[in-house]
Amino acid sequence: MASGTPAYAGASCGITGCSSEVNDSAYSATAQKNWCTSGGGTGDLTATKPTCTVDNVQQTTYFLSSGGGHTPYKEDWDVLQIDAGWCYKVHFIVDFGSDFTKTYDRRGTSAAYVKVSDNADAHVQAQSTSGCP
Repeated sequence: MASGTPAYAGASCGITGCSSEVNDSAYSATAQKNWCTSGGGTGDLTATKPTCTVDNVQQTTYFLSSGGGHTPYKEDWDVLQIDAGWCYKVHFIVDFGSDFTKTYDRRGTSAAYVKVSDNADAHVQAQSTSGCP
């Protein structure tokens, strides 16, 4: 989407903090800078690849190395990419809310993009192509 209202306050960290992604799994993962659809909350997903520019910040991809890769500190990263053909187990740590874990099964289908709100961190706990962890 090239235009539209983003679902967060901007390309910088909000009053509740920055959103971030951490990869605790044995395989690499990918984060995206901007969530490009209006609405939604932490853990929601879309199959539409985010391509928007927000607050003059173009969409950027960040690769998370296995075993602890982390998006840059004090930067706002709003999207975790779930790769096509993979199943991911993701634990969300939510400031001022309840933590929760979700499984995203994209085996046999396209990639998906998961929202991570400014008050949350997404931790990829495990990934697999043969089954869901």
